Amino acid sequence: MQSRLRKVQTVIRRYRRISQLLVLSLLILSPFLHIFRFDIPTTSVYLFGARLWLKHAFVFTLLMVLVIYVIIAASLLFGRVFCGWVCPQNLFNELGRQWDSKFGRTGTIALSVIISLFGGFVVYSYFFNGAELFRRYAAGQVPTGPTLFILFFTLFFTTAMAWWRTSICRVACPYGHLQSIISNNETMHLKVINLPQNRDICASCGLCAEICHMEVDPRTTEQKHCVTCGDCLDACALVSDARKVPRVLNFTIGAGENAVALRERDSLRGNIRRLLPRLALPLALTLVLGAVSAYVMATRAQVDLVVTKDHRQVLTAGGTQSGGAVMNVSVMNLSNRPQLFRLHVDGLPEGWASLERESIALTPGEEAKVTLRVNPTERIKGLHKFSVRVVGEETGVTASFQTVHVVN
Repeated sequence: MQSRLRKVQTVIRRYRRISQLLVLSLLILSPFLHIFRFDIPTTSVYLFGARLWLKHAFVFTLLMVLVIYVIIAASLLFGRVFCGWVCPQNLFNELGRQWDSKFGRTGTIALSVIISLFGGFVVYSYFFNGAELFRRYAAGQVPTGPTLFILFFTLFFTTAMAWWRTSICRVACPYGHLQSIISNNETMHLKVINLPQNRDICASCGLCAEICHMEVDPRTTEQKHCVTCGDCLDACALVSDARKVPRVLNFTIGAGENAVALRERDSLRGNIRRLLPRLALPLALTLVLGAVSAYVMATRAQVDLVVTKDHRQVLTAGGTQSGGAVMNVSVMNLSNRPQLFRLHVDGLPEGWASLERESIALTPGEEAKVTLRVNPTERIKGLHKFSVRVVGEETGVTASFQTVHVVN
């Protein structure tokens, strides 16, 4: 069997490997370059170098909606393309088969342990400071908590790479189950192409099924585990070209007369034009969601300001400061850098407002509270609308909170 498989020129696989390796490189570098990383100690998220805090939860939620929509839209059209061209598990599923033949089971397990140990460290770095942990290891320290965290994921990844492999994709992966739900007749699928008068020219050699690492037989309708890797198309091309017949197996989107076969090189442009009506709406919505996400990301708040009345310290009526009030001014630095913030009170008669302090130095994510006392110097009954304003001295970011003081 291996001799037959070696003859297959896996053209599609070369492009797929580039995609898989680029994604894997991005996943490894993301936590260290702050492309994407959760930071549990500070309850923040790094995204393309920017830092999002809990106050920015709506921004992160919108971005996740965009990512999920793109994945679902692509899957609805092209099947489990995410599995075959993006997911690292599928990459190691394929590599595991090659390692078994080259290094044997012992070599495969040893290689899996080494890769998984590094993978566990990368996973740790998505939630905590991986660079700091590496420095501690280099200094001879072995912290218990982080080490157990990494060893747990080392065990999990080793088991997944050396034993479970495609079982994860078939049984445990939620994306695979989602694909089974959203697939329909329009979703891309493998199809045996017959000649006119329904003349079957398939050689029934079984090479397409042999080369499939997901153990899918492309000649059947049971294709829910197909990850659109394209290896079977290259295997079929080898046999079809040798027999000097049209290529039997193809990826097809749609059904009946409206079906579009993707591997017909002579009509590739025509096929793309025929696919445009199906791609137009997903692409348009992706662009709209992307533009909205980019705008919200660029205009997100850099400082949070909240003013609340402290009822426990309200000045008693009849005292020397009758009609006064005590308020808590809460300021949080939502930017990526330390800043000095200055506080201002606008709208009240002169001398009525007294801040505990007029400036606050805050590190990223830090929050502080300042007491604001409103003490009317003369009794002017009615509603006195005013605002508390905070200004970042370094960046000029501003936030304002509108409130009101009542004098009876």
